[in-house]
Amino acid sequence: MNKDSELTQKLNNILIEFADRESVINLLRLSNYSKTESIEILKNALSISYYKAQDIIHNSQTWSDVKEVDEKIMNDFFDVLEELGSSKSEET
Repeated sequence: MNKDSELTQKLNNILIEFADRESVINLLRLSNYSKTESIEILKNALSISYYKAQDIIHNSQTWSDVKEVDEKIMNDFFDVLEELGSSKSEET
């Protein structure tokens, strides 16, 4: 069993026993897992969709210090996509 699989199983057991997601998310961050890695691990531990795991992590207290920056990056990204889409439609 690889490191992430073992961690996923341990976290799943913690979640079943204590149902304390914030503690699990905090443990992941303190263990130097990135936000993206934490999303993937939580997704696997809870057998939920990527988007549900992303929502849980993004809105957690543990990651609240980067929430505003992450939202700005995503909004800027979607603005660029929208501009690209409108410029393509103007060309046709």
